[in-house]
Amino acid sequence: LSLACFLLSGAAFADVNAPPIRAGFALVARLWELIEHEPPPGVAVESLSGAPALEPVHFKCVLSEALGGVVPGRKIAIGGEPGAGKSTLCAELASKMAEKLGGLAYWLDAEQDRALVDALFARTKSPTRYVRRVGQHPDDPAKPAISWRDAFAAVPPNAAVMVIDSVQAWTNDSQREQSELLQTVRTLTPTVLVISHFTKQGRFAGSRRVRYDVDATVAVERAAIRLEKCRWTPTPRITPRS
Repeated sequence: LSLACFLLSGAAFADVNAPPIRAGFALVARLWELIEHEPPPGVAVESLSGAPALEPVHFKCVLSEALGGVVPGRKIAIGGEPGAGKSTLCAELASKMAEKLGGLAYWLDAEQDRALVDALFARTKSPTRYVRRVGQHPDDPAKPAISWRDAFAAVPPNAAVMVIDSVQAWTNDSQREQSELLQTVRTLTPTVLVISHFTKQGRFAGSRRVRYDVDATVAVERAAIRLEKCRWTPTPRITPRS
């Protein structure tokens, strides 16, 4: 009460050259008057008015259903044990996204080859006419293996979706490289599906950024898909697999 009386009196904030302030509300109005302030270089200070809404687009496939749809441009980590079906689910979603959005899907392959990647799409009868594989050139295997940076540079900014298979394979299990890869992923325009291995404890392997630097995390199990984190769908959310 004493502090309120002190503020209303104007003693603490009144300008000695300003006219006397008779009402506490007038004092509050003066205190909260906007003042022009230039932020440091590289720092953005933005209004939230007019910010784009997180509006998911729904695709006819299991992974889209588990996510509650996909917000274009957002980043999603898909993890699970070997053989759980991570790549197959991502292939189906990537194909559906490319078809519906009218763009190309880029599959950044560090684990398989052209024939094996094609087989992933065949399992769900997903068309591949809008799918492109990015990997080591088959006609020149003697050259040093390409890096994830080389692979990223091959994907145009207008791609419908980009799939990284897998974050561990592209970084040789280096946590430092994984952190740099995921930091770069956040700057990309397309939707990105990041496939990740799991530890024996059922957690995302490698850098913690695999969980924190994405907008959604999905755990693929043999009987269900578990949505652990998502910025547009309430979690936890469990979707049975048929």
